[in-house]
Amino acid sequence: MSDVFKEGYFTEECPLWPGRALSVRIQEVLASEETEYQLLEIFRGEGFGKMLALDGKIQLAESDEFIYHEMFAHVPAFTHEEPEKVLVIGGGDGGVVRELLKHSCIEQIDLCELDEEVVNQCVRFFPWTGKALDDPRVELHFQDGALFVKSHAASYDLVLVDGPDPIGPGEALFTEAFLLDCKRALRPGGILVSQSESYLLHPAVTETQCRIFRELFAYSGYYACSIPSYPGGSLGFCIGCDDHRVDVPFRRPIGAFVRRLKMYSMAVHKAAFVLPPFWTSRFESDED
Repeated sequence: MSDVFKEGYFTEECPLWPGRALSVRIQEVLASEETEYQLLEIFRGEGFGKMLALDGKIQLAESDEFIYHEMFAHVPAFTHEEPEKVLVIGGGDGGVVRELLKHSCIEQIDLCELDEEVVNQCVRFFPWTGKALDDPRVELHFQDGALFVKSHAASYDLVLVDGPDPIGPGEALFTEAFLLDCKRALRPGGILVSQSESYLLHPAVTETQCRIFRELFAYSGYYACSIPSYPGGSLGFCIGCDDHRVDVPFRRPIGAFVRRLKMYSMAVHKAAFVLPPFWTSRFESDED
């Protein structure tokens, strides 16, 4: 058990936001193990339900995972005309895959997750996300995503990088070299989206990501959403495409699809890209 369990609370601290922390009262510890790659912990948190933490960082909460997963998956999926083949790097909990599978046009999803034990434990403790990985359209690859993407040029309509914080092993997923490899893995008209931290809590990290996407793609953007279980309560994603704008959906959910959504809508898609002047002013010189 990690030392973040203090007096009945799980406390997440990180050098990315010095002097601040998020604490959740623990109701029950369900699993704690050192995998080959990291410390994996699953517990019930008061007000959040079951929670997954890796190396002391919260990755998923039962109460609000739908916000993260719907916004991560459906913004790029509905921005594409008709995605058929998708690569997800990370995302071993299965939540992003679950949302992507709602698109009948998607024929294949390659999930590249380094730590197989993350998948095993999420299937056990989070079946509402993990069971999606059993779908016949999903192929699991337990290896380094940075190496996997190098050998799959021009292969995917969507590439989604569900990375951790940019410290330790996760730092490689925030580099321009890696994101360039991800772009090379796209088919014509393909879309890349990457977890890019909170513009409120980690502005330097997010700004760097935004500038990389602006250099790599003809059209790019950053969109944000509120997720209470993450420190600071917000998170965002960088998205890029060479063919058309990314802040307006190309397709729209209809019929039964709409009833299966709790967070995403066409209006939410467009609104998520609307950010305040203190943030957009950082990029005014780029537009001259």
